[in-house]
Amino acid sequence: MEKKFKNEVVFNFQSYHTPVSRAMYVGTFLGFVTAIICLAFWSVYVNILQLTMSSYIVNVQTVAFGCLIPLVTCGILYAVLSHYLKSAGSILASVIYALAFLWLILVVAKGNYGDTPLHIHQFKLLVIPILAIIGLVGTIVFPICYRSQKFADAVL
Repeated sequence: MEKKFKNEVVFNFQSYHTPVSRAMYVGTFLGFVTAIICLAFWSVYVNILQLTMSSYIVNVQTVAFGCLIPLVTCGILYAVLSHYLKSAGSILASVIYALAFLWLILVVAKGNYGDTPLHIHQFKLLVIPILAIIGLVGTIVFPICYRSQKFADAVL
């Protein structure tokens, strides 16, 4: 009696994702999307107001890395806390991320980053909305995308 085996390859990439790798992929994707949104805001803001000094400090590279790194970090924090603390961990991760970005916004709002009052004001008007966008994406959009199976099937 001879057994016959079918040679078939099953491409099921979803099965290879651990919670941390899935969170990193979601954070990376949302980081790229957020970077595009923030770069659009940055380019419109810089071109309309004809910024000088602020556009040298906040440029394409700082916006891109400033969106990507915090959202990947958010993903890792979210995956670890939700794994160990279950549903309380996901809420705690969102609260920690929101508080961190509120603290960053307050630091920027109270600081004097520039050499003239005009540059200080322009820097604050440029950076605070970008920080708010990144904070909202990490706090609200990331948990929704992380739990969505449609999102996982489309992106991961």
